[in-house]
Amino acid sequence: MLRERLRNWRKITIMGASLGAVTLFFVAGIIFWGGFNTVMEATNNMKFCSSACHEMTWVYEEYQDRPHYHNKSGVGAECSDCHVPDAWGPKMIRKIQASREVWHWMLGTMDTQEKFYDRRLHLAENVWRSMLRTDSRECRNCHDWSAMDLEQQPARASREHARGFEQGQTCIECHQGIAHELPEAWDESEVWAARFEHDTEADLDRGEPAMPLEAEELGDAVAAEGDIASTLAWDEVPALDVTLFMPGQASIEWIQDGSEHSGGRAFGFGDRCIWCHAGEEADIGALATSAEKIETYDLGDKRGHIPMAVQTAFDDDYLYMRFQWEDAEHAPLPFVDGGMMDPENEIKLTVSFADDRVDMADRGGCWASCHHDSSYMPDAPEQAALEESELGERLALMNGVTKYLTESRTDIEVRGRRGAARGGWDKLKESEEIDELFGGGVYLDMARFKSGSERTESGYILEQRHFDDSEAVVFSAAKEDGVWTAYMTRALSTGQQGDKPLTLDGKYNINFALHDDHASSRFHHVSWQHGLMFGADEVDEEMVEINATRIER
Repeated sequence: MLRERLRNWRKITIMGASLGAVTLFFVAGIIFWGGFNTVMEATNNMKFCSSACHEMTWVYEEYQDRPHYHNKSGVGAECSDCHVPDAWGPKMIRKIQASREVWHWMLGTMDTQEKFYDRRLHLAENVWRSMLRTDSRECRNCHDWSAMDLEQQPARASREHARGFEQGQTCIECHQGIAHELPEAWDESEVWAARFEHDTEADLDRGEPAMPLEAEELGDAVAAEGDIASTLAWDEVPALDVTLFMPGQASIEWIQDGSEHSGGRAFGFGDRCIWCHAGEEADIGALATSAEKIETYDLGDKRGHIPMAVQTAFDDDYLYMRFQWEDAEHAPLPFVDGGMMDPENEIKLTVSFADDRVDMADRGGCWASCHHDSSYMPDAPEQAALEESELGERLALMNGVTKYLTESRTDIEVRGRRGAARGGWDKLKESEEIDELFGGGVYLDMARFKSGSERTESGYILEQRHFDDSEAVVFSAAKEDGVWTAYMTRALSTGQQGDKPLTLDGKYNINFALHDDHASSRFHHVSWQHGLMFGADEVDEEMVEINATRIER
């Protein structure tokens, strides 16, 4: 009976093969697959990738400091998560491609760290091209548009992710360097040439400004009645909490350069600085004072940020402002003899105004006038070059390059390619063009108070900075119990050239700057650009932070 059954089983065939042969192949397949899978898993883990035979030990050391390795969530990623596809077909293709790495290891192509760094840009380009071609496929194994809750993300990430989704961007277009250090001159790679390229001529040819370029309506000259602001009752006027911070050497060129400032692309799209960086002022100031980033000078024990309460009121004739902030102990600047750049003035407080006729003022405010070639900035020209320049007849260059607007130059170098100095101090337009801009209201209005002389200066920035004594703007300030209180009274329409006429139905860009503790030049604390309106019934909170309160006096 048993023999007969065995004979019957031997007669069974599957696709022409006997049952025994099928069983043998099946068992062999399991063994083969198990071995193959074991090899696959063995070459797909961090231990193998970081081993000496894979020549990735240098990259692994960098990776340990990156957010994909160590982060607050505790969810990390291994090399294979980013470099090996999950799907069978693409995974096999990637493994076959990886065999070339074994061949080059045998040849000694990259058997030293120096050889690796020599080829690092080429290797990075291979990965970038692959990720662009596959829509960052491996990133999306963990990160996916459909799973993102933008409302739970920080404002900057939420805004950029929403824009990326709308424009069909892929992860690697914004997140280069998130897992590994970027190669030298990575942003000059042909992979990103179009993404970071600046056509300066096109940038300067902006067409019609948002507000028509027409002459300012100045009206009759008005002298302020005195220090009215300090006599007002401020209890009913809301206060805006503003944090001033040290900006270091972060120029308007640096802000626009996406290869150094990750927000450069967003800024180019029209995003305001405050949208991304509100709440980060203390951290930014700490980076500057420690010279960890955006600063090369040793600032000693200077505080990196200063909280300030700002109140704003108005009537039919004047704008009134009150500022309050805490004083701090003197911290001498190490690079200045005596530690004080301006011994006569303990503080200088500056308020600036602009409308949208000044390019970038609606995003960065007075930052539009801070350039990489101004005094104490990285590309500040040598004094000899200033003395030899023919522009000395038109610009005050005895103390270096002052603030200026991009509109006043024929060309601005943004990225400093091939060692070129950033900025454009020596690319000054003709006098007739400057006069046309000024007459059309393309300038930045500034008023400044000096505590030592109790002097108020009013002026503007266009081709350079202009300051004169003012009778239409009045400041006062005093320190009591370690707290400074300053007041500003400004005629809405001063009638003076360089003072921006303010209308009650207008919207303006306003900034604050404080030269604290005897500081001078660019070593001040600054605010972000804020939107200003006057008692408006409806306010776009995305664009306006200060809606001044009407008062009666």
